[in-house]
Amino acid sequence: MLDTLTSLSWPYLLALFALAAQWLLSVWRGAKQSQRPVLAWLAAPGLAALLAAPLVLGGEPLFGLGAALLLIATYAATAYRAAPAQAQASGARPRALTVVLLLLLLGGMLEGLHAPGWVWALWAGAFLAGLAGWLSVMGQPRRPLAPPGFALRFGGYAAPSWPDLELRVEGDRAWIQNIGSTSLHLAGWSFSGENAWIRPQDNQGRPLHLLAKGSRAQLTPWPAGTLGVRVWYVRQADPGKPLVFRADWKPLDHPQRVLN
Repeated sequence: MLDTLTSLSWPYLLALFALAAQWLLSVWRGAKQSQRPVLAWLAAPGLAALLAAPLVLGGEPLFGLGAALLLIATYAATAYRAAPAQAQASGARPRALTVVLLLLLLGGMLEGLHAPGWVWALWAGAFLAGLAGWLSVMGQPRRPLAPPGFALRFGGYAAPSWPDLELRVEGDRAWIQNIGSTSLHLAGWSFSGENAWIRPQDNQGRPLHLLAKGSRAQLTPWPAGTLGVRVWYVRQADPGKPLVFRADWKPLDHPQRVLN
């Protein structure tokens, strides 16, 4: 039984630390191989139970439960599963996980001043799970983002709440400029009310797929009498959210107009 584990000893703590380090390393290696934890998440509550067992009265069931969860997390056939194919991970999720980890660390330090020992075991399990989630996301190999294509025209898209593009019309020429906070992957553009699909071009007339912040691309051909435009694109920082830039106007006598 647990006659020798009535209090936390250094050998016991070092053994738990080694088990935790081994699990985190396996999560990191799995992420490098494009795998995500499934049943492997059971290691976090398992280690928390093993840590709490010597701290509570009659901790034998906790010790057995923790050992069983750790064995399942380590040897189960579905401990890891292939991660879904994705392009380039957005920076929002790693930042959110980092904030969660910092809050958990701060909360554990404050709560541990007057909390009983088993609360520290719960905090350690939560912190370990958060750290494993962070490693699973950060370890995923980054794949280059394929330029958006014609399928974007008929998929689900939305207009941004604040414009990323500015349209400048100069007689028989038109330009779009990236006024947003990130680079834009351009898919194509069309005159309003038409089903055209034209690629934006650079100054040399070559198709332009990536529009850097502050850069501009030309929309050509631009026949006289054009009264609106649609540009489909995705932000580099959020490639999973297709967007459309819309601009419509009434004819005016001024030779130059700027719209956004």
